[in-house]
Amino acid sequence: MPEDYEVLIKRCYQCGTCTGACPSAKITGTFNPRKLIAYMLLGSTERVVSDDVIWLCTACHACVERCPELVYPAEVLFQLKNVATSNGKFPAGLKEEAMQIFTTGTTVALSSPIERRRKKLGLPEFPEVNVDEIQKIMELTGIDKKLEFNGTTLKEQKDEEEEKQ
Repeated sequence: MPEDYEVLIKRCYQCGTCTGACPSAKITGTFNPRKLIAYMLLGSTERVVSDDVIWLCTACHACVERCPELVYPAEVLFQLKNVATSNGKFPAGLKEEAMQIFTTGTTVALSSPIERRRKKLGLPEFPEVNVDEIQKIMELTGIDKKLEFNGTTLKEQKDEEEEKQ
């Protein structure tokens, strides 16, 4: 496991190889790992953590494979996403996806069209998911609390939804 992001970024001499290799940078035009690291080197880590652009990193690791100084830009951004999440700053879609995993054990709800396509393709039935086990893991790792909204954990939100139905 690479070091803490504060150690990693000190290796960066701003060559731009990370940005040149980055598919998100090519597609979005707004995501630029080199600039994000530059802001951090200038002491503006809080600016980077509070900017939604960090969530555009897909963790493909193209930057990691090409970085001549082993800065591990994708790892730096992964750590920054953890800091942002701990501060309650993350995309709403992340919370929705976590709630989906918490309640069903999958990122995408199975529907009858999906089940029909699986059968037509000769795929086996989707295995039963142990949702209690997943919820326990999320609680033990603290994910449920990191993704709380208005002081409500994922479990409390799930219970509220069930009461409404």
